[in-house]
Amino acid sequence: MVDRLRELAQDRDQVSFDQLVQTMGQQGNAPLLMVCALLMISPIGMIPGVGGALGVVVAIVGFQILMRQTRIDLPHFIGKRCIPARHIRKTADKIHPAADFLRRFLHVRLTSLAEGRASLSVVAVILMLGGGSLLVLGAIPVATPLIGLPVAVYAFGIIARDGAVVAGGHVLVVLVTAGIWYFRAQTGG
Repeated sequence: MVDRLRELAQDRDQVSFDQLVQTMGQQGNAPLLMVCALLMISPIGMIPGVGGALGVVVAIVGFQILMRQTRIDLPHFIGKRCIPARHIRKTADKIHPAADFLRRFLHVRLTSLAEGRASLSVVAVILMLGGGSLLVLGAIPVATPLIGLPVAVYAFGIIARDGAVVAGGHVLVVLVTAGIWYFRAQTGG
């Protein structure tokens, strides 16, 4: 997945969301979800407008998971938005060692949480709510990376068929939600 991300950004100045979906969505929703989450967590997610666009993609992926569809069609106004390719290359370079590290700890276990219809439906609704919320919360600088973290955990769990990791994503959702509400209360928002 990291190699495909590098290849996508190679010899380009910009990468559109449509190109990202076409490249990463070939193996289903989870790899695309993973890439979006990693971009949300990286400094790219804090670029004005990018966090909201990534949130919309995550919400669409959530909807596709809920509908059991693997082909993703982005709205034109999102698909044509571009990210500088150098940012994608940097992100791929940074996540490569982490991906190698995680590969040793992810195992097929508790598959009903990672593959079960009920569990994936819950994850899909959380993705739709979290991704959609970035259209509003994207103005809070830390919101995009905070929402991207549980999205990444869900994607890792689904890709690896590791239900324990998916359960960890649920715990992170609770923690992130509490953190965002606390931050909003402290800032008077």
